Amino acid sequence: MMKKSVKENILTAVKYIVLIGFAALCLFPMVWLFLSSFKSNTELFENPWGLPAAMQFDNYIQAIVEGKIFLYFGNSVIIAFTTVVVAVILSSMVSYAITRMDWKLSRMTLNIFLLGMMIPVYAMIVPLFTMFSKTGLLNTHAAVILPQIAVSFPMAIFILTGFMGSIPRELEEAAVIDGCSIYQIFFKVIVPISKSSLVTVAVVNFINVWNDLLLPQIFLTDSSKMTLPVGLTEFQGQYATNYVVEIAAVIITIIPSIIVYIWLHRNIMEGMVAGAVKG
Repeated sequence: MMKKSVKENILTAVKYIVLIGFAALCLFPMVWLFLSSFKSNTELFENPWGLPAAMQFDNYIQAIVEGKIFLYFGNSVIIAFTTVVVAVILSSMVSYAITRMDWKLSRMTLNIFLLGMMIPVYAMIVPLFTMFSKTGLLNTHAAVILPQIAVSFPMAIFILTGFMGSIPRELEEAAVIDGCSIYQIFFKVIVPISKSSLVTVAVVNFINVWNDLLLPQIFLTDSSKMTLPVGLTEFQGQYATNYVVEIAAVIITIIPSIIVYIWLHRNIMEGMVAGAVKG
């Protein structure tokens, strides 16, 4: 094995230094928020970049008890979980039908779904508001869940069709010979193979729904049904001068997204590139 030259070693060192610097730059706001959430307001203004002199856990207690963070947290969990489960199940079935079944309009159907990526959610607000108002769905979780499912479909189908189209058909033929029905082929063969892509779709949708402010803010008027992003806006108005409590509430809000991404980041990367090269 040949040794690297001095020039290659220098280039490698510079590359790692740049990457470490970029990672530190990205992580700094998160670290600053976390440390600031344990400070008092006085300490925050006097020494914003220093470590907290004493850990102020009362900030989190106040955010949870007085700010009703857990109520908003529960609403976000209900909306995000329902949206992700329904979107993953339906988009996987649609992707299977488009890529693995032979029918004339499969390509056109795929293009119609992908056209949804070009339509911004802002363009749907007025017709959706009118529709939900007339059907009595306004100020219900369904008014947020249904549009979120529709918005997540194009990207989910784009990712899943790319992967499912690369699965060898011999696997399905072998399953048919063994006597499997189309449903058994889908759930016992295709779904396990597509695990990485399904996880990618689930995580991307979860993060988008969890952090969404627009739809809940427009379609939900009852504070008991609001999600965390909307609750933070209400929280800001109520505790306009108590910045450290606001920061503690922000930390509580972003923790689930961080946990989900760290837990499943390997599957996300695999799912993103799984269908890039078709065999």
